[in-house]
Amino acid sequence: MRKKILIIYALYGSGHKSIAEKINDYIKEHSDYEIKLLDVGKYSNFLGKTSIKLFDVITKHSLYKTFSFIYDLADNKLASMNQMRLVKRLFDNENLRKEIVDFNPDLTISTHFFGGNIISYYNKIGLTNSLIMTVITDYVSHSYWRKDHKSQDAFIVANEIVKNGMIKKGIDGKKIYPFGLPFDRKKMENIASKEEVYFKYNIDPIYKTYLFFGGGAMGSMFSFDYLKALIKKNYFINIIFISGNNQKLEEKAKKYVAKKNAHNVKVLGYVKNVYNLLNISDIVISKPGGATLTECIDMKVPLILIPGNGGPEKYNARYICKKKYGCKVTTPWGLCRAVNKTINNEKLIEKWKDNMKQHDKNESTKKILDLVNKMLKKQ
Repeated sequence: MRKKILIIYALYGSGHKSIAEKINDYIKEHSDYEIKLLDVGKYSNFLGKTSIKLFDVITKHSLYKTFSFIYDLADNKLASMNQMRLVKRLFDNENLRKEIVDFNPDLTISTHFFGGNIISYYNKIGLTNSLIMTVITDYVSHSYWRKDHKSQDAFIVANEIVKNGMIKKGIDGKKIYPFGLPFDRKKMENIASKEEVYFKYNIDPIYKTYLFFGGGAMGSMFSFDYLKALIKKNYFINIIFISGNNQKLEEKAKKYVAKKNAHNVKVLGYVKNVYNLLNISDIVISKPGGATLTECIDMKVPLILIPGNGGPEKYNARYICKKKYGCKVTTPWGLCRAVNKTINNEKLIEKWKDNMKQHDKNESTKKILDLVNKMLKKQ
């Protein structure tokens, strides 16, 4: 009988889902396990849906200082004392119980602490008997990730820095694996040639290319002010602005580009293989989401980071700056100054790239599957 793996996430931002999907795709392709991908938020109670909606409002309106304040305030033992009670009130109900109990996972991989928490609770009350692997999707571990650590069988973290920080908080180092954050290496290795990409998007290879990830929350226009500032400067560079699934932002950006007759700016919506664009880019401009940073680090493309959602993304940005993989800015004009600096200072970009070359090749999804095999073999 085939072993069953539940991959569970909560849609507080797109990163948790993105990483869950990458793990799901890799394990499906390279194993014979029965796999179920589950968004715990779809089965949440009214309070759970409200909390997700509130997160969307915070990100949509760029209230990152508010989110950072709440995030930091909750990062302690006292604030996380009632975490399991909160999880039960947000998510536990008959529909979710039926979905999980009917599947009856042998192992659960959770890319959001709420997912791991709910399985831990179901294990304790005898509804399930699942091993739990938690993938921390940022470059820092919040107390909400760590609170239920005794019930977790393995933690996957971005690097040794995160691991050492967790050990200092009293978590057993033997169950912490610094594999890096998962991403789709297969797509990265099957990229088109630079010439094909230049031709497809009508990009002039003479100039530096800046890939701007401007999407994020549906309806959020935060990155638009940064794009406008760059366009007004009329630098001799290529700008590829990706709005993702944010159609409002895509429409607004296209109208502004047409109005300014900015032929050097390409506005794209959702892109299937972003690695093709990363391969021709000199610099990425983005908010510091964990999944995006991981892809850029492995593709060796330096970053200029604009403010994100706050909370963990604040610490992600600090990591990039500490490792000297790029820099961060806080205003549209700060972005313009940083871009101008990189246009006129080739050595700076090369220095950032050289620093990135010291980073080990990311084989996280392969290592996760190897660990899954090992864990299930012992079961």
